[in-house]
Amino acid sequence: MCVATLSVAYAQTQTSTSSSTTSSNPSTRSMTTDTGNTSTTSSTTNNSGTVTDYMPGAAITLDPGTVKPVRFVIGEKVQVLGPDGKMLPATALKKNAKVRLHVVQEGDRTVVDQINVEELK
Repeated sequence: MCVATLSVAYAQTQTSTSSSTTSSNPSTRSMTTDTGNTSTTSSTTNNSGTVTDYMPGAAITLDPGTVKPVRFVIGEKVQVLGPDGKMLPATALKKNAKVRLHVVQEGDRTVVDQINVEELK
């Protein structure tokens, strides 16, 4: 009887999967999934502001209007979307444009994977 109970308890610990989503503010989501001995964390963040510097394929710097400008690394597969939601070439984005960035975790670094242009100047 004890052996059967132990083997059931052992099997349950080996196949347990848990998932939780937390939110520290409306623009940040974090999800942690634990499967056996492997744990994966991914998060997405949206940041808005005015472009102060932009190097297509490399980096973008935003002035959020409340603190000093913040620099973000551009991901390899970044999408630039215009105010109408249509794809734009990366070179269409210029300084002083109002944008919203979608930032994700890629491995051990945080990168921009989508730039939503709210207003081109």
